[in-house]
Amino acid sequence: MRAPQNEATGTSGQSFVKGEFEELGWGAVPNPEHDLGTDLWLMARDENRFDLGALVGAQVKTGESYFKSAKKDDESGEVVGWWYAEEDDSHFDYWSEHTTPHILVLRDSKTKTSFWVHVTSDAIQSTGKGNKIFVPALQTVDEGCRNALTSVATSPTKTVSLDGSAWGASWKVPQSDRLRYALIAPRLVAPHPNKGEAHPDPTEAMAMLMQGRFSDLRDVALPETRKEAEGIADPDSYVWDLFDAAWKWAVSGDPSSLSDLPEVTDDRYLVATAVVRAAAFMEHGQPEAALAAVRAVRSLESLGTVDLAWLRSHESRCLVELGQLEEARNLALEVQKLRAVAPLDPTATALVAVSSVLVFDMSGFGTRDVGELIQSIDTSTRWWRSQTIASGLEKHFNEQFNRWGRDASVTWAAADTVWTSLRSATLLAGLSADHSGWRHTMSLLARRELMKATPADADVVLESLTDLIRAGAKKELVLATRKLCDDGPVQPLVALTARLDLESTPRSSLDSALAFLCHAGEFADAANADRHAKWLISTLENAGELLDRLKPRFFVETAVMEALSGLMRSISSATKRRVMDHILGLPVIEDQSLAAGYGRLVALVEDDEWLEVDRVRLAARTDDNWELQDDIDGVLAANDPDFRTGLQDKIRQGDLTALSNFGKVNELPEDVAGSAITHLASRIDTQVTNAREGTYGIGGPELGQALVVLNAWHPTVADWVAVETLLAEPKSHPSHILRTLHALGQVAKQLPEGERERLKPILEGITHRSADEPDTSFIPPNSSPQAAAKLALFRIFPEELMDLTIQDLLSGTPSDREVAATTLGDRRAKGDQNLLVSLARDPQPQVRAAAIVGLAKSLSEEEAGAELSARVRNMVEAGGPLTARQVSGHLISMPSNGTQRGLLRSLSDHPSSLVRARVAVGLRS
Repeated sequence: MRAPQNEATGTSGQSFVKGEFEELGWGAVPNPEHDLGTDLWLMARDENRFDLGALVGAQVKTGESYFKSAKKDDESGEVVGWWYAEEDDSHFDYWSEHTTPHILVLRDSKTKTSFWVHVTSDAIQSTGKGNKIFVPALQTVDEGCRNALTSVATSPTKTVSLDGSAWGASWKVPQSDRLRYALIAPRLVAPHPNKGEAHPDPTEAMAMLMQGRFSDLRDVALPETRKEAEGIADPDSYVWDLFDAAWKWAVSGDPSSLSDLPEVTDDRYLVATAVVRAAAFMEHGQPEAALAAVRAVRSLESLGTVDLAWLRSHESRCLVELGQLEEARNLALEVQKLRAVAPLDPTATALVAVSSVLVFDMSGFGTRDVGELIQSIDTSTRWWRSQTIASGLEKHFNEQFNRWGRDASVTWAAADTVWTSLRSATLLAGLSADHSGWRHTMSLLARRELMKATPADADVVLESLTDLIRAGAKKELVLATRKLCDDGPVQPLVALTARLDLESTPRSSLDSALAFLCHAGEFADAANADRHAKWLISTLENAGELLDRLKPRFFVETAVMEALSGLMRSISSATKRRVMDHILGLPVIEDQSLAAGYGRLVALVEDDEWLEVDRVRLAARTDDNWELQDDIDGVLAANDPDFRTGLQDKIRQGDLTALSNFGKVNELPEDVAGSAITHLASRIDTQVTNAREGTYGIGGPELGQALVVLNAWHPTVADWVAVETLLAEPKSHPSHILRTLHALGQVAKQLPEGERERLKPILEGITHRSADEPDTSFIPPNSSPQAAAKLALFRIFPEELMDLTIQDLLSGTPSDREVAATTLGDRRAKGDQNLLVSLARDPQPQVRAAAIVGLAKSLSEEEAGAELSARVRNMVEAGGPLTARQVSGHLISMPSNGTQRGLLRSLSDHPSSLVRARVAVGLRS
């Protein structure tokens, strides 16, 4: 059998080169069995044949074809060397990235001469379709190049420093890895912003996109603009197709184009495409689709080690969100092997960092090594991303400061660099499979967009709230939702309740989604409220299924009941009946947190909605925790006079819950009220004594408030001394006196004259206390004892209210302006309407609400003019949801007249189910 001619040429060439190095005294060993790109292993020796302990790999190419791409000197015309090119990047990457230095040897069989070049990353040049390297004619394998060859052998092991913002020629991204680098470490691929006007190639453009350099890409951002531009690199490259789809996702949030990319056979492109798809799907809360995208390419046989680890990292991220924690952890451990395989690859170290965090989170507390975690995540890519975030936040701070400083200067064509910086950070975190990093940066971006949005930007608000849910930013979501529930706009709240699908919500988002429904559930339409409520009830009945599926880290049943409580006013009668049946069928509830949750649900069912058979079943429940039992008692007391009478024994002992369930305190027998007052006074004395010692019992009903109400309605057995002692003690906790002060203002007309005078200096003293209370926990936001004391004083001594006092309040804190609005509404003096109209435009919702309620009070005594009625109606519509809630609450307590009923009807289709419920009550009366 005759061997192929090229085999003879190749092996003879290797033999000749081997002999030439042996003539230099070097050791030369052929590598026929494991030749992946190294034909010879060369052991360097000096002139005296002493071994230098240095090794060189050599790849030999023999034949005329390798000398066709000659380069000639421009002046002499002499050949100065030859270009060697390959369309496949694998060999060049292998030689330049190998831990052992490699040379490429071109063997001229005619002249019997061997020419060589040290293959380094900076010597390699891209051809657009591959790489090439120049082999100088002066570098021959002979005695004349001994020193040069020895320098190659003893060249230091490749090390990379990525400190600073610019890198020297010693660092060059391997051609086969450029797309991965562009998506994870774009600073190493993207051209420097100061490089000039040359158009980027498609991979560079992808890197610039990941950096948020959208304005720099304006000439290549769209296919039509690229057609018109000149000098576009590789205009037909399929990487441009990926860039176009990624651009649409990154800029507009639309990932649809990622599903319509052309089919190609380039594995590196397929990996990058799968990763981009996965990151986009995860950003939209679709871990199953993301997992499918990754698994579609993970089985490709020719995947490199780092690319395979990249896919595994994304697969692990998806599995965590689907609750498959053990499988996710095992995949993350596989990624950890990159520590040894690719220690100099910054994309590999980024993936190791991500997997380290995941393994740390999935490990038990006793097995966690915090030091190792910190060392693993301290990577260049993470630092670059943190710098991007810091840059965005610095720009945001500058914006806020300039606004505070009333900077009137104008920057023409200024880009929103805060958004681009934070968007870049979300992209980089998502493409690195860094879910915790993505959640953090997406939360920052969403909050910034909410702060910037105007009431007209309903779509921006909707998407930002959605992003907060998907990021699992529960605290931030609750704050944003509360603000919108007070100020509006409410359309995003309505839309988001319709958009949510609890069944498909990922693991890290579910707690936030439930919290959103808890606070915004009153804005859900009946159909969506029912849809969510049915899922919540089913989950309560089968909580183990959710625990097994997602393995959440929060107390599922408590969060589910809170969400259900937020929806109770919005659900249909049929669904509310299902909630009631669920409660009635419960076993004994001994756990206090569960009892509190179910108690809230019981209290949210109107008393007349419980059937007689329901009340019998409720009365039969005797061993529940008191948190649930108290609310059941409230239902029974409202419908059973005998049960209500039976509460009196508890009331005698100062049981405030029983007192609340009893209802009208003026119907209490005098002796019962007297016993309750004695107990409450004793408990207040203890509370004051503890306060003086710095000990506080926080939470529960306010003792002082109950005592004030009992005293006012039962003056013959009243004990005002305890109230005075509580209020006069400067160390009393704000949460122990706030509602007491409100109660004093509400019963002002019932206070004995002597008590009014004794309370006056005490209340004045509270108004002068420091506004910087050391502990304002457990009191409503935008509330303060100082403001409550001022309002109580004005209501107890209305004759002393002066216009100068009102002016002082108007220039004070939001709480002071709220007091001013409430006081003006109470006194209804001539000219006060104009002040109330001004306060109705206050930036603080509680001030607006108080002002509009004050105007509405003018409608209660007689039929008001059409002008005032229309003005109030417009103000309610423009004042936000809090205003509608406050005004509707006042309207149902007003005497019924045409104006009152007209205002109620104007609120009959309000988005808030609470407002609509109040309207229904008011129109029935």
